[in-house]
Amino acid sequence: MAEKNIILPVSIIAAALIIVAGFGFLIPNQSAGQEPIVVQIPDYLEKTISIQSESSLSNLGEGVVSFAEADSDESLRLISVSGTVTKTASPELAYITLSIETLDKSASKSQNDNAVQANQVMVALKNAGIAEDDLETSSYNVREEFEWNESMRKSVSVGYKTTNTIRATVRDLENVGNVIDVAVTAGANSISGVSFALTKETQSELKTIALKDASENARIKAQSIASGLGIGVGQVYSASESSSYSTPSYARNYAMEDAGGQSAPTPITPGDIEFSATVSVQFEIQ
Repeated sequence: MAEKNIILPVSIIAAALIIVAGFGFLIPNQSAGQEPIVVQIPDYLEKTISIQSESSLSNLGEGVVSFAEADSDESLRLISVSGTVTKTASPELAYITLSIETLDKSASKSQNDNAVQANQVMVALKNAGIAEDDLETSSYNVREEFEWNESMRKSVSVGYKTTNTIRATVRDLENVGNVIDVAVTAGANSISGVSFALTKETQSELKTIALKDASENARIKAQSIASGLGIGVGQVYSASESSSYSTPSYARNYAMEDAGGQSAPTPITPGDIEFSATVSVQFEIQ
């Protein structure tokens, strides 16, 4: 009976050691000066533990708290505003687009007639005060023209049209109407439009002033908003700009005669040129 009582505790201790050895725990030896006993974890247990660990991480989902870095944009509080201003100026230049058109059954005859007529127009424009450097050919083409013939029930050729389009730059705006009349009298049979502009130097100056004023306008807006909200405006975080240039133009055919067959005086009154600038700014909130 005593032997049975001793065998049972010994069996329990042996079983416990087997279980501990199976999980590979480190069992320190209680005797001083001796190395601890290390047992290896079976491969199938390592694999099971690894899978469970990965699964537990993936199940965290949206509940995981993400910490942004100290300099992340998400940590900034910003106020966004935009300032827009429009500047006006009187035009300094006028561009007149005119054409010389000739039609003939022969393509070469159409071209020759056009060259003679165009030369007459160029000479007349120079005599009207337009510098040679301010005259340029913007387009030139020759094409066969067709008209519908009702009796034949088809389109038939009526000849070849040659078109020479010239752009004249007028620097004396009071001379614009006179230049148009001179061109028509000399042989220009189509004036498609007149537009006005500023010199490149004036455009650059106007843009600089407009952007400066738009930036100031944006800053004042930001300060007004911040004051109403009881917050402060810090340094600029980002800024961008956009601009537009609006010029007055007249699109019509001025090459027309009155009922008496005489060319009517052509009054041209230019409007103001507008330059708009917008500056969008983000300020940090203090």
